[in-house]
Amino acid sequence: MYGVTLTAATRQNLLSLHDTASLTATTQNRLATGKRISSALDNPVTFFNSQSPDQRSRDP
Repeated sequence: MYGVTLTAATRQNLLSLHDTASLTATTQNRLATGKRISSALDNPVTFFNSQSPDQRSRDP
């Protein structure tokens, strides 16, 4: 089996690219949904606080 050897700088650059891709995906999701917090994983307290007024507005 062949191994790939990375320098510390290359490894750090790859990690930075991964982080940038993750942040870009989060931003694209927020733009697509129109919501700053789109799931409980983003920020549980804010997500559930924002759900409460939506649910009350749907009550008869």
